[in-house]
Amino acid sequence: MRTPDEIAKSLRRRFEMDYPDWARGRGSWPLRINLCPPTPQERSGDPVACHAWTDRWRAASSPGTLEFANARFPTGVHRLPRRLILATPGQVAAANPETRATWQRCGARLTELERTFPRARFDRIIRKITDLPEQDYQRLVSTTQWVINHPTSGMLLRQLPIEGIGTKWLGRHAALLLALLGDSTTVDDDEDIGADTTGSQRIQLHRRLGLRVPPDLIQVAVLDPLLRAQVAGMRHFAAGVDDLNAWPRTPDTVVILENKETGYAITDDNPGTVVLHGLGFSVAHYARIDWVRAASKVIYWGDIDLPGLSFVNDLRGLGVNATTILMDIDTLDRFRHLAEKGAASGRQDLPRLTPGERELYERLLGHVASHGTGLLLEQERISWEYAHAVLTAAWAP
Repeated sequence: MRTPDEIAKSLRRRFEMDYPDWARGRGSWPLRINLCPPTPQERSGDPVACHAWTDRWRAASSPGTLEFANARFPTGVHRLPRRLILATPGQVAAANPETRATWQRCGARLTELERTFPRARFDRIIRKITDLPEQDYQRLVSTTQWVINHPTSGMLLRQLPIEGIGTKWLGRHAALLLALLGDSTTVDDDEDIGADTTGSQRIQLHRRLGLRVPPDLIQVAVLDPLLRAQVAGMRHFAAGVDDLNAWPRTPDTVVILENKETGYAITDDNPGTVVLHGLGFSVAHYARIDWVRAASKVIYWGDIDLPGLSFVNDLRGLGVNATTILMDIDTLDRFRHLAEKGAASGRQDLPRLTPGERELYERLLGHVASHGTGLLLEQERISWEYAHAVLTAAWAP
């Protein structure tokens, strides 16, 4: 015998699972809920409890309609509730104050958005639309309307005349914004294209919205005094890809370092050599520099971990013929005591690793399989005396 409280909890679970589909007119109605009325044995063994159960259902304020059926008791035939019949999603939502409020908010927002943005696509975003705090919802509506009215503004994101809109906000709500625009660009609902994302997706998103993309600055250390003369004698500076491509004289040797700090540790001068450092996972930017792809020697040194080797593979796939240093099993074994927990997942599609790099990658995957966590040996943790010797030998003519 299912009680009104049990049914209410069950309906809440069902609502939370299915209401986005119901909001789009899907689902089969009416919904019939079996109340599991008393069996003949229960009616004979404890008729008082059975009548009390019936009274609870008669007194309950459950939405929908109770369907009754005759049942025989030792004292005669009595009518017992058999099913709860719910004709609409709204009746399911009414079983709980919170689900009622959710359904009302969902309906009001969906009605407004369908009227305001007739090209909008709502598949996969209804739950997120409904769950948005009111302030973010209003910002989403305002931002979408502004972009529609100014499709090619060329403004920077923070120049938009909408309160609270910034890179982080846009990253969190990119899928919703694109869906309301009716855009076919694929951005996953759970994907955050935030302030720390410097890859092509953020660039594409800004361009789709008609916004100007600030340049991603690359940290540069110029080891060649002649090259430094072209940049006012600066040894360290940051510049965008277009500015770096404008250099009249370009380096023969390029050293790419995954982390920023290591670039500042290099104090040597070396003819024809420039160090690029600190972009981490955004290796695509390096490949956009013409003289990086054309350099006679490109040296790559990153962390020893699964992502670090993925970066090398991707960089080569973008046309940069990079040779790695200090990313091998010997280096890992030598400095293993300085390693920490790292990423525990890796890709299988890394066809551009050398045999030695592939061996290291398999070792790291094996560590994940046996320990349940990844391994990370940051490049800064390697003894600088040892690392510097390897580095200078690599860039030597």
